[in-house]
Amino acid sequence: MKIVRIVSAIVVLALASTAHASGAQPAGVSDIDWAVSAAPASIGAAATVVNMSDDGKVTELRRGTNGWTCVVHDPGTPSGHPLCVDQNGLEWMQAAMSGREPDAAKAGYSYMLKGGTAWSATDVTATKLPEGQKDVIRVPPHIMIMNARIADASGFPSAPSSADFHKPFVFYGGTPYAILIIPVE
Repeated sequence: MKIVRIVSAIVVLALASTAHASGAQPAGVSDIDWAVSAAPASIGAAATVVNMSDDGKVTELRRGTNGWTCVVHDPGTPSGHPLCVDQNGLEWMQAAMSGREPDAAKAGYSYMLKGGTAWSATDVTATKLPEGQKDVIRVPPHIMIMNARIADASGFPSAPSSADFHKPFVFYGGTPYAILIIPVE
């Protein structure tokens, strides 16, 4: 029941945002403005903003005060959409990027209100399309709960065909990196 209340609260906040899915960072939009557009304004306004390189190097662009970090682009994805994560979500990302298992006792939360892309729905380390897959996976604006126990116990299916992306689903199910994705559009 507690998970349902948390998810409901996050969905309400995300739906209140006016962010819409788009592709790459628009010309003339600063890195900071682009990064914070991934979350509701109430979170982005006081978040730390960082650039993250493909090798995981982090460069702070602005120090925040609310415990959230907005990343200009997610280097582990094909299109590099912006995202905002809480402290546990940031730790989850750093663990995944370094090949370590995330702390199973912590649940991370993330907003990706500009949408996102992934190479694979089953392999968090994928850096190219899996054999037989014709295109990257395009996910509409969403929130994520980054915890394998919660994702795998949610009862939601694995990543669906793109026609069903309006319903919650699990990425990387059955692995320590499983995340619950909740579309908000």
